[in-house]
Amino acid sequence: MGMFRRRSPVRPEPDLPLSTFQARRLYHLVADAFREAGVVVEVFGDHTVDERGRAYGLRDLAAACATESPAAWPEVVRRHVHAEVSPAPTLADLDDATLGTACVARLLPAALLPPEWDPDAEHVTNDLVSVVAIDLGDQALMPPADALRERAPLLPWRELAADNLRDLAHRLPLHHEQVSPQEAPDEGFDVVVGESGLVASLALQLDALLDRLGLADRGRGVLVGAPYRHQLAIRVVDGPGAASALGHLADYVRSTYAVAPGPVTPLVHWVHQGLWRPASLTRAQEAPLARAEDQPSGHLVDPDRLHPEVAEALGI
Repeated sequence: MGMFRRRSPVRPEPDLPLSTFQARRLYHLVADAFREAGVVVEVFGDHTVDERGRAYGLRDLAAACATESPAAWPEVVRRHVHAEVSPAPTLADLDDATLGTACVARLLPAALLPPEWDPDAEHVTNDLVSVVAIDLGDQALMPPADALRERAPLLPWRELAADNLRDLAHRLPLHHEQVSPQEAPDEGFDVVVGESGLVASLALQLDALLDRLGLADRGRGVLVGAPYRHQLAIRVVDGPGAASALGHLADYVRSTYAVAPGPVTPLVHWVHQGLWRPASLTRAQEAPLARAEDQPSGHLVDPDRLHPEVAEALGI
């Protein structure tokens, strides 16, 4: 058996987070949902194409279904397809009240956005930014910052977006489980997944999320991984086990980032009082900071390769 309990079976080709049987069921549900919407599509593995040649990706939908029970799949697919075929609203279509309740802070890789998209975007880390998005449930808008200001110059966009995300941290549908090595349960971490593409963004309101999960920063920070939009992996720094857990968490986040749709970051970060510090490296850099199979008993982390604040918090 593997070291961790796995949420998903072996992936088929193309790389969807589903078994071959589950992927075939998804294809049938997708075709039926498009047919109900009056659109005929042909399925090509990880996407569909309609009669006009328009392509609709399936990786995000597959990731959403992977977090739901089989009984919920038909409704998840119907909502997704409805959003795909419905015309997306524009900022001009939405009144101020809707904009005020729908704007939300979103965590994104900085490389996804051109510099002029939001020159004042909050850089959470060197490679991650927080921007204002419009979340309409089944649809989302990512307007440039100047478009938001032009549409409603008096709205305090960033403050409202932060408040709305904090509210979502308390009520967004999530699945929560603990993942740990079978032989070392103290070296595990918590994983939250959900259908919403804002799950990873909840790291921007970490205290609220921890409170919902029955956890809390104990004064030494939290290790946070956001491999893709629908998932967060978290370990509160609460003792010696946290240092050993870092290696397992880094491997988990890196491997998930490599295959999941909507990737955010392959790095684990130490987060404390709004400050983010990297606590792992990518494969393109040096070897990982902590890999369980390369470490002696205790899974020590080389403090010379950690930021001093992170090393101090981990007690190494």
